[in-house]
Amino acid sequence: PIYSGRSLFLELKTDACKGSNTEVNYLEHVQAVISANASRRGDLELFVTSPMGTRSMILSRRANDDDHRDGFTKWPFMTTHSWGEYPHGVWKLEARFNSAQPRSGWLIEWSLVLHGTKEAPYRTLSPASPHSKLAIVKKAHEDKKMQ
Repeated sequence: PIYSGRSLFLELKTDACKGSNTEVNYLEHVQAVISANASRRGDLELFVTSPMGTRSMILSRRANDDDHRDGFTKWPFMTTHSWGEYPHGVWKLEARFNSAQPRSGWLIEWSLVLHGTKEAPYRTLSPASPHSKLAIVKKAHEDKKMQ
């Protein structure tokens, strides 16, 4: 259940198909496939956080969405905010209501679809700034290999 005034947090651990021919080590985009309903769907907000700590809002408040019957059924919410990141580990989903009125709902199910590559997409790319996302992710991957 999702209640007003507090967030629901769920976790999902993945090895991103490690050891298979579909292994993902470098993300391109992520889909959180979610089934949920709410007393007012437009007040539901969803966030996903990657194992590397990138938090993405995948569903924002929608003032004109007053559905209270249909909800979302296996709806794919997508983010590219974790591009290049290492996807292995614990992913977190947060569901909450953004409303002054009392709301309730259910998060029925969720799963992740990780889209990316096994090999580094930036091997020949040089980051322009040492503070760029590309540089940070590249360093994290290199540090992981050293362990």
